[in-house]
Amino acid sequence: MQFNATGSYPLASISELTPGVWNVQALLDSNSVLADVNSPGNLYSVDKQIEISDETIDIQLELTEAIDPESLPADTELLKFVRIRSQLLSDFYAQDMYLRASVLLPAGYEEGANIRYPVLYHVGGLSDRYTRSIGLLEEEDFAAYWMHEATPAVVMVFLDGESPWGDSYQVNSDISGPYADANFEELFVHLQQNFPIADQADSRFVSGCSTGGWVSMALQVFYPDYFNGAYSFSPDSPSFKAFQLVDLYEDDNAFVNEHGIARPSMRATDGEPMFGVGDEVQVESAMGIQDNFLNSRQQWATWNALYGQLDTEGNPIPVWNQATGEIDKQVVESWSKWDIDKHMVENWEVLGPKLEGKLHFWMGDMDNFYLTAGLRILEQSLSGQINPISDASFTWAPYLGHCELDNQTYYFDVIEKLSERDAL
Repeated sequence: MQFNATGSYPLASISELTPGVWNVQALLDSNSVLADVNSPGNLYSVDKQIEISDETIDIQLELTEAIDPESLPADTELLKFVRIRSQLLSDFYAQDMYLRASVLLPAGYEEGANIRYPVLYHVGGLSDRYTRSIGLLEEEDFAAYWMHEATPAVVMVFLDGESPWGDSYQVNSDISGPYADANFEELFVHLQQNFPIADQADSRFVSGCSTGGWVSMALQVFYPDYFNGAYSFSPDSPSFKAFQLVDLYEDDNAFVNEHGIARPSMRATDGEPMFGVGDEVQVESAMGIQDNFLNSRQQWATWNALYGQLDTEGNPIPVWNQATGEIDKQVVESWSKWDIDKHMVENWEVLGPKLEGKLHFWMGDMDNFYLTAGLRILEQSLSGQINPISDASFTWAPYLGHCELDNQTYYFDVIEKLSERDAL
């Protein structure tokens, strides 16, 4: 059996497939502005079954199907959907680029009432779409809470994670583009003009889990005057001393630790490793163009795009060698401006007063992606600050994994807390 193809996982080569019946499908990812393979315009074949034997076979797959053009979901009484062209991102990419969001209005909102509400900007996990609000409202406990007369009246805005390089992380990146500026100067202005959102810093809050945990933390830290509180759950690591389990500053290799053991990237909550960093990069390389994990638009690729710079061929300069895991210390140095822990320690005298009462963290102590260590480093760093003393709150949940928290913690408590802070 021979295949004229490259890039596969978990097999080193697709030629190693065992004889038998397999399902196959082809997809042409031609959408250059959205990372999801199910993005509008992408072509795909009808899936079919083939039988593999020891003989050479000819597989023909026709790209007869196409993902439908983009359309916004229908608005409801309280849930509205927004798509606007971003001039800043369009200039950066030299093509039309759009920002998307959904807006959840308070249950008691009456159009024309001339009331402005505090706003909670919600950021999803990796490449989560703005349409996740639909599923949230379909959850019985959340819907009951939102519609209850005692629930604080706030507006929730669900930001979109999609970008050409994976998740935008909602910040200004040399590679991904000026997403923070686009939000502040274009999307948020549009939302304030068209929805009952209070245009004042003490009424703006940001929250999220995983990617959204890092984004909410980063936006509050890098733009301390714009928001009045960040509620960050299971965030990506704020310290490059613990990039998951990799110490980018001290380790020489990302795939193998100092004990010669393959470094894991994910574990079960009982501690059992599930797969390694090297495995995950191999998966991403199989998904990337020409076996390059850097354009796979997956997690490790997204981080390299977020923190890095482009090489002469238009690819992010990798922080480690895709084949060996050897860490490039020059790249690490160029990344260090994104080390939030380092940034806060070095600028605490200025940042500290601006962040008073604004930083709130939650983490399961058995986080599946080993993110616990990075947040512990930040907690230790902030606990040592005396000018001023840090009041950042850290909640550690024993035996819980990545984003394993219920709506009571994730939404209800946050809404209650931000409502109290808005009233200060």
